[in-house]
Amino acid sequence: MSYVVIARRWRPQQFDEIIGQEHVSKTLSNAIANNRIAHSYIFTGPRGIGKTTTARIFAKALNCEKGPTPTPCNECPSCTAITKGNSLDVLEIDGASNRGIDEIRNLRENIRYTPSLGKYRIYIIDEVHMLTKEAFNALLKTLEEPPSHALFIFATTEIHRVPATILSRCQRFDFKRIPLKIIMEHLKHICETEKIEIEEDAMLQIAKKADGSMRDSQSILDQIISYSGDKITFDHVAQALGVISQDIFFQVSEHVKNGGLKELIILSKEILASGYDLNEILLGLEEHFRNILITRTMESTELIDVSENYLERYKQIAQSFNENDLIIYLQILSETANAVKMSRQPHLKFELGLIKLVKMPSSLQIENILEKLELLKKKAQPSIVAENTQEVYSSAPPASNTNQPVLTVEQVKNNWEKIIGALNAKKPSLSAILEQVEIVKLEKDILSLLLKKCNSFQQNIVDSQKKIIEEVISAVVKNKIKIEIKYEQVSSEETNKNSAQKSKNDKSKIMEKIRSEDQLTAKIIDELDLQLI
Repeated sequence: MSYVVIARRWRPQQFDEIIGQEHVSKTLSNAIANNRIAHSYIFTGPRGIGKTTTARIFAKALNCEKGPTPTPCNECPSCTAITKGNSLDVLEIDGASNRGIDEIRNLRENIRYTPSLGKYRIYIIDEVHMLTKEAFNALLKTLEEPPSHALFIFATTEIHRVPATILSRCQRFDFKRIPLKIIMEHLKHICETEKIEIEEDAMLQIAKKADGSMRDSQSILDQIISYSGDKITFDHVAQALGVISQDIFFQVSEHVKNGGLKELIILSKEILASGYDLNEILLGLEEHFRNILITRTMESTELIDVSENYLERYKQIAQSFNENDLIIYLQILSETANAVKMSRQPHLKFELGLIKLVKMPSSLQIENILEKLELLKKKAQPSIVAENTQEVYSSAPPASNTNQPVLTVEQVKNNWEKIIGALNAKKPSLSAILEQVEIVKLEKDILSLLLKKCNSFQQNIVDSQKKIIEEVISAVVKNKIKIEIKYEQVSSEETNKNSAQKSKNDKSKIMEKIRSEDQLTAKIIDELDLQLI
Protein backbone atom coordinates (compact mmCIF):
# COMPACT_ATOMS: atom_id res chain seq x y z
CA MET A 1 0.00 0.00 0.00
CA SER A 2 1.34 3.47 -0.86
CA TYR A 3 2.37 5.84 1.92
CA VAL A 4 -0.25 8.35 3.09
CA VAL A 5 1.20 11.68 4.25
CA ILE A 6 0.59 12.99 7.77
CA ALA A 7 -1.61 15.85 6.52
CA ARG A 8 -4.06 13.32 5.04
CA ARG A 9 -3.88 10.76 7.83
CA TRP A 10 -4.55 13.42 10.48
CA ARG A 11 -7.31 15.23 8.58
CA PRO A 12 -10.28 15.82 10.95
CA GLN A 13 -13.38 13.70 10.39
CA GLN A 14 -15.69 15.32 12.97
CA PHE A 15 -16.53 18.92 13.90
CA ASP A 16 -14.91 18.56 17.32
CA GLU A 17 -11.62 17.51 15.69
CA ILE A 18 -11.27 20.79 13.78
CA ILE A 19 -8.47 22.76 15.46
CA GLY A 20 -8.46 26.51 15.91
CA GLN A 21 -11.82 27.15 14.17
CA GLU A 22 -14.27 26.49 17.00
CA HIS A 23 -16.42 29.49 16.04
CA VAL A 24 -17.14 27.85 12.66
CA SER A 25 -17.60 24.26 13.78
CA LYS A 26 -19.93 25.26 16.64
CA THR A 27 -22.12 27.43 14.38
CA LEU A 28 -22.47 24.70 11.74
CA SER A 29 -23.19 22.02 14.37
CA ASN A 30 -25.91 24.18 15.93
CA ALA A 31 -27.38 24.95 12.51
CA ILE A 32 -27.72 21.22 11.80
CA ALA A 33 -29.14 20.46 15.27
CA ASN A 34 -31.72 23.27 14.94
CA ASN A 35 -32.56 22.45 11.32
CA ARG A 36 -31.47 25.91 10.14
CA ILE A 37 -29.47 24.80 7.10
CA ALA A 38 -28.86 27.47 4.46
CA HIS A 39 -28.53 26.73 0.76
CA SER A 40 -25.14 28.44 0.23
CA TYR A 41 -22.04 29.05 2.36
CA ILE A 42 -18.69 30.71 1.69
CA PHE A 43 -15.56 29.87 3.71
CA THR A 44 -12.69 32.37 3.57
CA GLY A 45 -9.24 32.49 5.14
CA PRO A 46 -5.55 31.70 4.56
CA ARG A 47 -4.37 28.39 3.12
CA GLY A 48 -4.18 25.19 5.12
CA ILE A 49 -6.46 26.13 8.02
CA GLY A 50 -9.40 23.77 7.39
CA LYS A 51 -11.80 25.32 4.88
CA THR A 52 -12.13 22.30 2.57
CA THR A 53 -11.96 19.86 5.49
CA THR A 54 -14.83 21.68 7.22
CA ALA A 55 -16.84 21.60 3.98
CA ARG A 56 -16.40 17.81 3.72
CA ILE A 57 -17.38 17.25 7.35
CA PHE A 58 -20.44 19.45 6.82
CA ALA A 59 -21.37 17.42 3.73
CA LYS A 60 -21.03 14.18 5.69
CA ALA A 61 -23.12 15.56 8.53
CA LEU A 62 -25.91 16.43 6.09
CA ASN A 63 -25.85 13.18 4.07
CA CYS A 64 -25.13 10.68 6.84
CA GLU A 65 -27.70 7.85 7.12
CA LYS A 66 -28.31 8.96 10.72
CA GLY A 67 -28.55 12.60 9.76
CA PRO A 68 -28.60 15.36 9.25
CA THR A 69 -26.55 15.14 12.44
CA PRO A 70 -23.71 17.19 13.98
CA THR A 71 -21.80 13.93 14.52
CA PRO A 72 -21.62 11.87 11.30
CA CYS A 73 -20.97 8.16 11.81
CA ASN A 74 -18.13 7.89 9.24
CA GLU A 75 -19.24 4.26 8.67
CA CYS A 76 -22.29 4.40 6.40
CA PRO A 77 -21.85 4.23 2.59
CA SER A 78 -22.48 7.96 2.21
CA CYS A 79 -19.89 8.98 4.84
CA THR A 80 -17.34 6.49 3.50
CA ALA A 81 -17.79 7.70 -0.08
CA ILE A 82 -17.36 11.35 0.95
CA THR A 83 -14.23 10.50 2.96
CA LYS A 84 -12.72 8.68 -0.03
CA GLY A 85 -13.75 11.48 -2.39
CA ASN A 86 -15.89 9.38 -4.75
CA SER A 87 -19.40 10.33 -3.62
CA LEU A 88 -21.89 11.01 -6.40
CA ASP A 89 -23.78 13.45 -4.17
CA VAL A 90 -20.82 15.59 -3.13
CA LEU A 91 -18.99 17.19 -6.06
CA GLU A 92 -15.71 18.96 -5.40
CA ILE A 93 -14.90 21.44 -8.17
CA ASP A 94 -11.63 23.28 -8.62
CA GLY A 95 -12.52 26.88 -9.42
CA ALA A 96 -9.12 27.52 -11.00
CA SER A 97 -9.49 24.87 -13.73
CA ASN A 98 -13.31 25.06 -14.11
CA ARG A 99 -13.70 28.80 -14.21
CA GLY A 100 -15.60 29.44 -17.42
CA ILE A 101 -19.26 29.99 -18.16
CA ASP A 102 -19.60 26.59 -19.91
CA GLU A 103 -18.67 24.69 -16.75
CA ILE A 104 -21.20 26.68 -14.71
CA ARG A 105 -23.90 26.01 -17.33
CA ASN A 106 -23.21 22.26 -17.04
CA LEU A 107 -23.46 22.58 -13.27
CA ARG A 108 -26.84 24.32 -13.58
CA GLU A 109 -28.14 21.57 -15.86
CA ASN A 110 -27.00 18.77 -13.50
CA ILE A 111 -28.23 20.44 -10.33
CA ARG A 112 -31.82 19.42 -10.95
CA TYR A 113 -30.96 15.72 -10.50
CA THR A 114 -31.82 14.41 -7.03
CA PRO A 115 -29.13 12.83 -4.80
CA SER A 116 -28.56 9.08 -5.03
CA LEU A 117 -27.68 8.17 -1.42
CA GLY A 118 -27.92 11.23 0.81
CA LYS A 119 -30.50 13.94 1.29
CA TYR A 120 -28.55 16.74 -0.42
CA ARG A 121 -26.60 17.25 -3.61
CA ILE A 122 -23.66 19.33 -2.43
CA TYR A 123 -21.30 21.35 -4.61
CA ILE A 124 -17.94 22.32 -3.03
CA ILE A 125 -16.19 24.89 -5.24
CA ASP A 126 -12.61 25.54 -4.10
CA GLU A 127 -10.80 28.80 -5.01
CA VAL A 128 -14.12 30.24 -6.16
CA HIS A 129 -12.55 33.66 -6.72
CA MET A 130 -10.94 32.26 -9.89
CA LEU A 131 -14.28 32.06 -11.71
CA THR A 132 -14.81 34.54 -14.52
CA LYS A 133 -17.27 37.41 -14.33
CA GLU A 134 -19.57 35.61 -16.77
CA ALA A 135 -19.44 32.42 -14.72
CA PHE A 136 -20.39 34.32 -11.56
CA ASN A 137 -23.29 35.95 -13.38
CA ALA A 138 -24.50 32.54 -14.60
CA LEU A 139 -24.40 31.29 -11.01
CA LEU A 140 -26.44 34.12 -9.50
CA LYS A 141 -29.96 32.89 -10.26
CA THR A 142 -29.18 29.34 -9.16
CA LEU A 143 -27.72 30.61 -5.89
CA GLU A 144 -30.76 32.75 -5.17
CA GLU A 145 -33.38 30.05 -5.81
CA PRO A 146 -31.71 26.61 -5.84
CA PRO A 147 -33.61 23.29 -5.74
CA SER A 148 -34.44 22.16 -2.21
CA HIS A 149 -31.96 19.29 -2.44
CA ALA A 150 -29.02 21.47 -3.63
CA LEU A 151 -26.44 23.14 -1.41
CA PHE A 152 -23.33 25.17 -2.33
CA ILE A 153 -20.15 25.55 -0.28
CA PHE A 154 -17.55 27.96 -1.65
CA ALA A 155 -13.97 28.24 -0.39
CA THR A 156 -11.55 31.07 -1.16
CA THR A 157 -8.32 32.62 0.06
CA GLU A 158 -9.13 35.98 -1.62
CA ILE A 159 -12.60 37.00 -0.54
CA HIS A 160 -12.18 40.52 -1.98
CA ARG A 161 -12.23 39.04 -5.50
CA VAL A 162 -15.65 37.48 -5.05
CA PRO A 163 -18.47 39.76 -6.33
CA ALA A 164 -20.73 41.34 -3.74
CA THR A 165 -23.74 39.83 -5.52
CA ILE A 166 -22.39 36.35 -4.71
CA LEU A 167 -21.47 37.23 -1.12
CA SER A 168 -24.94 38.60 -0.41
CA ARG A 169 -26.46 35.21 -1.28
CA CYS A 170 -24.17 33.21 1.04
CA GLN A 171 -23.54 32.77 4.74
CA ARG A 172 -19.95 33.85 5.26
CA PHE A 173 -17.51 32.16 7.67
CA ASP A 174 -14.07 33.68 8.26
CA PHE A 175 -11.40 31.14 9.18
CA LYS A 176 -8.50 32.41 11.30
CA ARG A 177 -4.80 31.68 11.26
CA ILE A 178 -4.05 29.02 13.83
CA PRO A 179 -2.01 30.33 16.81
CA LEU A 180 1.57 29.13 17.19
CA LYS A 181 1.00 27.37 20.50
CA ILE A 182 -1.99 25.42 19.18
CA ILE A 183 0.05 24.22 16.19
CA MET A 184 2.86 23.16 18.54
CA GLU A 185 0.45 21.26 20.79
CA HIS A 186 -1.02 19.39 17.82
CA LEU A 187 2.42 18.56 16.39
CA LYS A 188 3.44 17.25 19.81
CA HIS A 189 0.33 15.06 19.89
CA ILE A 190 1.09 13.71 16.40
CA CYS A 191 4.71 12.95 17.33
CA GLU A 192 3.70 11.16 20.53
CA THR A 193 1.17 9.05 18.61
CA GLU A 194 3.65 8.31 15.80
CA LYS A 195 6.40 7.58 18.38
CA ILE A 196 8.63 10.39 17.13
CA GLU A 197 11.00 12.18 19.53
CA ILE A 198 11.17 15.91 18.85
CA GLU A 199 12.86 18.79 20.67
CA GLU A 200 10.73 21.75 21.69
CA ASP A 201 12.98 24.16 19.78
CA ALA A 202 12.61 22.08 16.62
CA MET A 203 8.84 21.98 17.03
CA LEU A 204 8.77 25.77 17.51
CA GLN A 205 10.69 26.35 14.27
CA ILE A 206 8.36 24.06 12.32
CA ALA A 207 5.31 25.92 13.70
CA LYS A 208 6.85 29.31 12.85
CA LYS A 209 7.67 28.16 9.33
CA ALA A 210 4.05 27.07 8.84
CA ASP A 211 2.87 30.67 9.42
CA GLY A 212 -0.50 29.79 10.93
CA SER A 213 -1.26 26.87 8.56
CA MET A 214 -1.87 23.49 10.20
CA ARG A 215 -1.53 21.65 6.88
CA ASP A 216 1.82 23.33 6.17
CA SER A 217 3.13 22.39 9.62
CA GLN A 218 2.19 18.74 9.06
CA SER A 219 3.81 18.73 5.61
CA ILE A 220 7.01 20.23 7.06
CA LEU A 221 6.97 17.67 9.88
CA ASP A 222 6.66 14.89 7.29
CA GLN A 223 9.66 16.31 5.44
CA ILE A 224 11.77 16.54 8.61
CA ILE A 225 10.93 12.95 9.61
CA SER A 226 12.14 11.81 6.18
CA TYR A 227 15.38 13.70 6.83
CA SER A 228 16.11 12.82 10.45
CA GLY A 229 14.15 9.65 11.25
CA ASP A 230 12.44 9.04 14.57
CA LYS A 231 14.46 11.62 16.53
CA ILE A 232 14.17 15.28 15.49
CA THR A 233 16.52 17.97 16.85
CA PHE A 234 16.83 21.67 16.14
CA ASP A 235 19.95 21.01 14.04
CA HIS A 236 17.94 18.71 11.79
CA VAL A 237 15.30 21.38 11.25
CA ALA A 238 17.96 24.05 10.69
CA GLN A 239 19.75 21.96 8.07
CA ALA A 240 16.59 20.80 6.29
CA LEU A 241 14.82 24.17 6.22
CA GLY A 242 17.69 26.65 6.43
CA VAL A 243 16.54 27.94 9.83
CA ILE A 244 18.98 30.33 11.51
CA SER A 245 20.07 29.62 15.08
CA GLN A 246 18.78 32.05 17.69
CA ASP A 247 22.31 32.22 19.11
CA ILE A 248 23.43 34.25 16.08
CA PHE A 249 20.82 36.91 16.86
CA PHE A 250 21.93 37.06 20.49
CA GLN A 251 25.54 37.54 19.32
CA VAL A 252 24.47 40.49 17.17
CA SER A 253 22.57 42.14 20.04
CA GLU A 254 25.55 41.61 22.40
CA HIS A 255 27.93 43.34 19.98
CA VAL A 256 25.42 46.18 19.50
CA LYS A 257 25.09 46.58 23.27
CA ASN A 258 28.88 46.63 23.82
CA GLY A 259 29.65 48.78 20.78
CA GLY A 260 31.77 45.99 19.31
CA LEU A 261 32.05 47.17 15.71
CA LYS A 262 35.06 45.00 14.92
CA GLU A 263 33.39 41.87 16.32
CA LEU A 264 30.14 42.58 14.47
CA ILE A 265 31.94 42.98 11.13
CA ILE A 266 33.67 39.63 11.66
CA LEU A 267 30.32 38.03 12.54
CA SER A 268 28.66 39.50 9.44
CA LYS A 269 31.41 37.95 7.29
CA GLU A 270 30.74 34.56 8.90
CA ILE A 271 27.00 34.93 8.28
CA LEU A 272 27.57 35.82 4.63
CA ALA A 273 29.99 32.92 4.19
CA SER A 274 27.45 30.49 5.67
CA GLY A 275 25.11 31.06 2.72
CA TYR A 276 22.05 32.08 4.74
CA ASP A 277 19.38 34.09 2.96
CA LEU A 278 19.91 37.74 3.97
CA ASN A 279 16.20 38.49 4.05
CA GLU A 280 15.64 35.59 6.46
CA ILE A 281 18.44 36.88 8.70
CA LEU A 282 17.03 40.41 8.74
CA LEU A 283 13.53 39.12 9.48
CA GLY A 284 14.99 37.06 12.31
CA LEU A 285 16.85 40.09 13.68
CA GLU A 286 13.65 42.17 13.54
CA GLU A 287 11.81 39.50 15.51
CA HIS A 288 14.74 39.25 17.95
CA PHE A 289 14.85 42.99 18.73
CA ARG A 290 11.05 43.04 18.84
CA ASN A 291 11.22 40.30 21.50
CA ILE A 292 13.71 42.38 23.49
CA LEU A 293 11.45 45.45 23.21
CA ILE A 294 8.36 43.51 24.34
CA THR A 295 10.25 41.94 27.24
CA ARG A 296 11.64 45.34 28.27
CA THR A 297 8.27 47.12 28.01
CA MET A 298 6.09 44.43 29.59
CA GLU A 299 8.77 43.26 32.06
CA SER A 300 7.69 39.74 31.12
CA THR A 301 8.33 37.11 28.41
CA GLU A 302 4.72 35.95 28.18
CA LEU A 303 4.08 37.70 24.85
CA ILE A 304 7.08 36.37 22.92
CA ASP A 305 7.16 33.07 21.00
CA VAL A 306 10.46 31.43 21.87
CA SER A 307 11.46 28.14 23.45
CA GLU A 308 12.04 27.85 27.19
CA ASN A 309 15.82 27.78 26.60
CA TYR A 310 15.85 31.45 25.57
CA LEU A 311 13.31 33.03 27.91
CA GLU A 312 15.85 33.73 30.67
CA ARG A 313 18.33 35.16 28.16
CA TYR A 314 15.71 37.61 26.91
CA LYS A 315 14.98 38.70 30.50
CA GLN A 316 18.67 39.43 31.09
CA ILE A 317 19.50 41.21 27.84
CA ALA A 318 16.32 43.33 27.90
CA GLN A 319 17.66 45.23 30.93
CA SER A 320 20.67 46.42 28.90
CA PHE A 321 18.67 48.28 26.24
CA ASN A 322 16.64 51.47 26.17
CA GLU A 323 13.15 51.33 24.61
CA ASN A 324 13.83 54.30 22.32
CA ASP A 325 17.03 52.67 21.08
CA LEU A 326 15.20 49.41 20.33
CA ILE A 327 12.59 51.24 18.26
CA ILE A 328 15.36 52.89 16.23
CA TYR A 329 17.09 49.50 15.77
CA LEU A 330 13.84 48.10 14.34
CA GLN A 331 13.58 51.05 11.94
CA ILE A 332 17.19 50.52 10.78
CA LEU A 333 16.58 46.80 10.20
CA SER A 334 13.40 47.51 8.23
CA GLU A 335 15.22 50.04 6.04
CA THR A 336 18.11 47.60 5.58
CA ALA A 337 15.73 44.82 4.50
CA ASN A 338 14.25 47.10 1.82
CA ALA A 339 17.72 48.19 0.71
CA VAL A 340 18.91 44.57 0.44
CA LYS A 341 15.95 43.66 -1.78
CA MET A 342 16.53 46.61 -4.14
CA SER A 343 20.33 46.67 -4.25
CA ARG A 344 22.71 45.04 -6.70
CA GLN A 345 25.12 44.58 -3.79
CA PRO A 346 22.89 43.14 -1.04
CA HIS A 347 25.89 41.94 1.02
CA LEU A 348 27.21 45.52 1.25
CA LYS A 349 23.81 46.88 2.31
CA PHE A 350 23.56 44.12 4.93
CA GLU A 351 26.94 45.03 6.45
CA LEU A 352 26.14 48.75 6.43
CA GLY A 353 22.88 48.04 8.26
CA LEU A 354 24.71 46.18 11.04
CA ILE A 355 27.30 48.96 11.30
CA LYS A 356 24.50 51.50 11.76
CA LEU A 357 23.19 49.49 14.71
CA VAL A 358 26.53 49.77 16.50
CA LYS A 359 27.42 53.36 15.63
CA MET A 360 24.07 54.90 16.46
CA PRO A 361 24.46 57.08 19.60
CA SER A 362 22.38 55.74 22.46
CA SER A 363 19.55 57.75 23.98
CA LEU A 364 21.33 57.79 27.36
CA GLN A 365 24.44 59.41 25.86
CA ILE A 366 22.37 62.08 24.13
CA GLU A 367 20.40 62.73 27.32
CA ASN A 368 23.67 63.19 29.29
CA ILE A 369 24.92 65.70 26.72
CA LEU A 370 21.67 67.66 26.85
CA GLU A 371 21.72 67.69 30.66
CA LYS A 372 25.26 69.06 30.68
CA LEU A 373 24.40 71.70 28.10
CA GLU A 374 21.41 72.77 30.17
CA LEU A 375 23.57 72.95 33.30
CA LEU A 376 26.16 75.09 31.55
CA LYS A 377 23.42 77.34 30.21
CA LYS A 378 22.15 77.95 33.74
CA LYS A 379 25.68 78.66 35.01
CA ALA A 380 26.21 81.19 32.23
CA GLN A 381 23.29 83.36 33.36
CA PRO A 382 24.20 86.18 35.78
CA SER A 383 23.31 85.31 39.33
CA ILE A 384 20.86 87.47 41.14
CA VAL A 385 21.21 88.09 44.83
CA ALA A 386 18.42 86.29 46.66
CA GLU A 387 17.63 89.18 48.94
CA ASN A 388 16.92 91.44 45.96
CA THR A 389 14.71 88.95 44.09
CA GLN A 390 11.45 90.25 45.47
CA GLU A 391 12.40 93.85 44.73
CA VAL A 392 13.61 93.10 41.18
CA TYR A 393 10.34 91.51 40.09
CA SER A 394 8.22 94.25 41.66
CA SER A 395 6.86 96.58 39.01
CA ALA A 396 5.88 99.32 41.50
CA PRO A 397 8.57 101.74 42.69
CA PRO A 398 9.30 101.82 46.41
CA ALA A 399 7.30 104.14 48.61
CA SER A 400 8.84 107.56 49.16
CA ASN A 401 10.61 108.11 52.47
CA THR A 402 11.25 111.62 53.64
CA ASN A 403 14.14 110.44 55.86
CA GLN A 404 16.05 108.44 53.19
CA PRO A 405 19.58 109.71 52.28
CA VAL A 406 20.26 111.62 49.08
CA LEU A 407 21.27 109.33 46.19
CA THR A 408 24.60 110.07 44.48
CA VAL A 409 25.86 109.15 41.02
CA GLU A 410 28.59 107.02 42.61
CA GLN A 411 25.98 104.87 44.34
CA VAL A 412 24.25 104.30 41.00
CA LYS A 413 27.57 103.28 39.40
CA ASN A 414 28.31 100.89 42.27
CA ASN A 415 24.88 99.24 41.84
CA TRP A 416 24.96 99.16 38.03
CA GLU A 417 25.99 95.47 37.88
CA LYS A 418 22.93 94.58 40.01
CA ILE A 419 20.76 96.72 37.76
CA ILE A 420 22.02 94.85 34.66
CA GLY A 421 21.39 91.50 36.40
CA ALA A 422 17.85 92.52 37.30
CA LEU A 423 17.20 93.66 33.73
CA ASN A 424 18.56 90.33 32.43
CA ALA A 425 15.94 88.49 34.49
CA LYS A 426 13.13 90.53 32.93
CA LYS A 427 14.44 91.52 29.47
CA PRO A 428 17.73 89.80 28.48
CA SER A 429 17.94 91.66 25.16
CA LEU A 430 17.63 95.01 26.96
CA SER A 431 20.35 94.20 29.51
CA ALA A 432 22.77 93.24 26.72
CA ILE A 433 22.35 96.68 25.11
CA LEU A 434 22.76 98.59 28.39
CA GLU A 435 26.07 96.88 29.17
CA GLN A 436 27.64 99.50 26.85
CA VAL A 437 26.08 102.48 28.70
CA GLU A 438 28.05 105.27 30.38
CA ILE A 439 26.59 106.98 33.48
CA VAL A 440 27.06 110.71 32.95
CA LYS A 441 25.39 112.49 35.88
CA LEU A 442 22.51 112.45 38.38
CA GLU A 443 20.58 115.66 39.04
CA LYS A 444 17.75 115.35 41.58
CA ASP A 445 15.91 112.24 40.35
CA ILE A 446 16.99 112.41 36.67
CA LEU A 447 19.80 110.05 35.68
CA SER A 448 21.66 110.99 32.46
CA LEU A 449 23.04 108.07 30.43
CA LEU A 450 25.12 107.83 27.26
CA LEU A 451 24.72 104.69 25.16
CA LYS A 452 27.85 104.13 23.07
CA LYS A 453 28.12 102.16 19.83
CA CYS A 454 24.37 102.01 19.37
CA ASN A 455 22.50 101.39 16.12
CA SER A 456 18.97 102.51 15.29
CA PHE A 457 17.49 99.08 16.07
CA GLN A 458 18.94 99.07 19.58
CA GLN A 459 17.83 102.67 20.11
CA ASN A 460 14.24 101.70 19.28
CA ILE A 461 14.37 98.86 21.81
CA VAL A 462 15.62 101.15 24.59
CA ASP A 463 13.14 103.91 23.82
CA SER A 464 10.19 101.50 23.76
CA GLN A 465 11.13 99.99 27.13
CA LYS A 466 12.28 103.08 28.98
CA LYS A 467 9.66 102.60 31.67
CA ILE A 468 10.96 99.13 32.54
CA ILE A 469 14.52 100.49 32.88
CA GLU A 470 13.31 103.20 35.27
CA GLU A 471 11.36 100.69 37.38
CA VAL A 472 14.34 98.31 37.71
CA ILE A 473 16.80 101.10 38.58
CA SER A 474 14.36 102.51 41.14
CA ALA A 475 13.90 99.07 42.72
CA VAL A 476 17.65 98.44 43.06
CA VAL A 477 18.74 101.88 44.36
CA LYS A 478 15.55 102.28 46.42
CA ASN A 479 14.84 105.73 44.96
CA LYS A 480 12.41 106.87 42.33
CA ILE A 481 14.49 107.57 39.24
CA LYS A 482 13.78 109.01 35.80
CA ILE A 483 16.30 108.46 33.01
CA GLU A 484 17.51 110.59 30.15
CA ILE A 485 19.43 108.74 27.42
CA LYS A 486 21.66 110.07 24.67
CA TYR A 487 22.94 107.84 21.87
CA GLU A 488 26.28 107.51 20.12
CA GLN A 489 25.36 105.62 16.94
CA VAL A 490 27.58 103.34 14.81
CA SER A 491 27.02 101.79 11.39
CA SER A 492 24.96 98.58 11.20
CA GLU A 493 27.83 96.78 9.40
CA GLU A 494 30.23 97.32 12.29
CA THR A 495 27.56 96.32 14.84
CA ASN A 496 26.80 93.03 13.08
CA LYS A 497 30.49 92.21 12.83
CA ASN A 498 31.12 92.82 16.54
CA SER A 499 28.01 90.88 17.56
CA ALA A 500 28.90 87.87 15.42
CA GLN A 501 32.47 87.76 16.73
CA LYS A 502 31.28 87.97 20.37
CA SER A 503 28.72 85.16 19.83
CA LYS A 504 31.37 82.99 18.19
CA ASN A 505 33.80 83.49 21.08
CA ASP A 506 31.11 82.69 23.67
CA LYS A 507 30.14 79.46 21.88
CA SER A 508 33.77 78.37 21.62
CA LYS A 509 34.26 78.87 25.38
CA ILE A 510 31.13 76.86 26.23
CA MET A 511 32.08 74.02 23.84
CA GLU A 512 35.61 73.80 25.28
CA LYS A 513 34.16 73.62 28.80
CA ILE A 514 31.85 70.74 27.76
CA ARG A 515 34.74 68.83 26.15
CA SER A 516 37.01 69.24 29.17
CA GLU A 517 34.45 67.89 31.67
CA ASP A 518 33.80 64.47 30.09
CA GLN A 519 35.87 62.38 27.63
CA LEU A 520 32.82 60.45 26.34
CA THR A 521 31.03 63.71 25.52
CA ALA A 522 34.16 65.04 23.78
CA LYS A 523 34.38 61.85 21.71
CA ILE A 524 30.73 62.12 20.64
CA ILE A 525 31.20 65.81 19.74
CA ASP A 526 34.20 64.89 17.54
CA GLU A 527 32.53 61.88 15.86
CA LEU A 528 29.24 63.64 15.14
CA ASP A 529 30.82 67.06 14.52
CA LEU A 530 28.39 68.69 16.97
CA GLN A 531 28.19 72.49 17.22
CA LEU A 532 26.39 74.93 19.47
CA ILE A 533 23.57 76.76 17.68
